Order: sequence, then C-alpha cells, then structure tokens
Amino acid sequence: MLTKNSEKLIRSLAQRKNRKKTGLFVAEGMKLVRDFVSAGISADIVYHVDELGEDFRDVRCVQISEAEMKRITFLETPSPVLALFEQPSFGVEDFQQANFILLLDRVQDPGNMGTLSRTALWYGVDCVATTVGTVDPFSPKVVQSSMSAHAFSRIVQLEEEQWATWAGENGFSWVIADMHGEDSRNFNWPEKTILVLGNEGQGPSAFLKEQGPAITLAGDASKMESLNVAVSGATLLYAHACSIGS
Repeated sequence: MLTKNSEKLIRSLAQRKNRKKTGLFVAEGMKLVRDFVSAGISADIVYHVDELGEDFRDVRCVQISEAEMKRITFLETPSPVLALFEQPSFGVEDFQQANFILLLDRVQDPGNMGTLSRTALWYGVDCVATTVGTVDPFSPKVVQSSMSAHAFSRIVQLEEEQWATWAGENGFSWVIADMHGEDSRNFNWPEKTILVLGNEGQGPSAFLKEQGPAITLAGDASKMESLNVAVSGATLLYAHACSIGS
C-alpha cells in the first residue's frame, strides 16, 4: 500500500532542492532498478506492481496497485517498478587515479547529460565532472536517459575555478571542445586529459576556454552552425579511444 507521506516524498523528488535535502533519487523500470541494486547502490525502498525475484530479497519492497503507480511515476507510461536510492557521494579525491575526465560545463538538457554519461562509460570513462549550473545528474529524466550509467560512474560538481586549481595540482591538461579548434583526427591527446563540453547554446565558459587547446570535429561547418553536444561528445570520446588504441 502506498501511503500519502510516501507519495508526497516521491513527488517532491522532482525538485532538485528536495533531492539534495533527502539525498535520494528516483529510478524506474525493472532493468534500471535491478542494475542499481546489483551495483550496490543503496536502495531506500522499491515499489512494485508485479512480484519481484530473488534479486530484491535484501531490499525493502512494497507492493502497490497500478493506480497507485500511476500517481507516483515520472514516466508517460508507468513502469511496474519504481525505486528510491541514496545518491552515491564522491569527491575529487576519487578522481586521483584517472587519466581521462569528462567535464560538462553548464549542460542543461537532461537527455544530453544522460547520453554523455552513458557514452563516456562505454568508452571506459567513469569520471564525470560538472560545473555549477549543469543539470542535476540525479534528476528523474537524467537517470532514465543514462540507462544505469550512474550506477558505475563517479560524478562530482565544483566551481570551474576549483576544477582549474585541482587540475593544475594533479597534472591534468585541458582540452576544450570548440567549433574553431584543431581537427580531432590530428590531435595529440595529453596523457592526463580533462575534456570540456560546454553549454548547448553558449559553449564552454570564457574561463574554461583559456585553460587549454581547443579541439573540433572533422566536417563541413559551412553547412551546419553546430552539432548537438551529446553527438560532439560521443565523437570526441571515440577519437580519444582510437588514439589510445593506435
């Protein structure tokens, strides 16, 4: 049975301030929820319409009706499973052993954020940095679009000046995705790289542009003003992966 207080809590997690206050986030769908549980992300509670398997024997579960699920879902078509998880907590110290970090600077679209974290993980990049002003990685839409990448990624947010200081202290070089940068096919990637992908409309901040060389994609820019940030990011992640393998 779904209590009124539980329903109120779940609906409140649509807002970033409440996710921050409670330390919780919502995940929906059997595969997504199972992936988080299997990865050891602490589950606060799992609401389900159908019977659950042995995967959930150590998790607090509450069976509810389809009508109740419709009241709490964030999806257009309700899933039979919705869970609340505790947000994993990471700091810059968790990036110490990395050689490649993806930094998202004020990326606003949840779909772009989710796609980029998912694509980064595909190419072995599990360290995702963000600047203040970037969409919350634990918003329901980002979590859904990431397809469980958050279960295996370390995500840390700092001010851009703090990232610059940390990068200098830890031997990282900056690479800035920009329309007027060096062709990615000929680019010599640093041994320890922070790749910056900027805001959808404005690109990277002026401060971050000053931190390192710019890189761009091969193509005919005379016919298109720009590429979607998720597409650009995926292509550059591929270029970096190829440079390592060559």
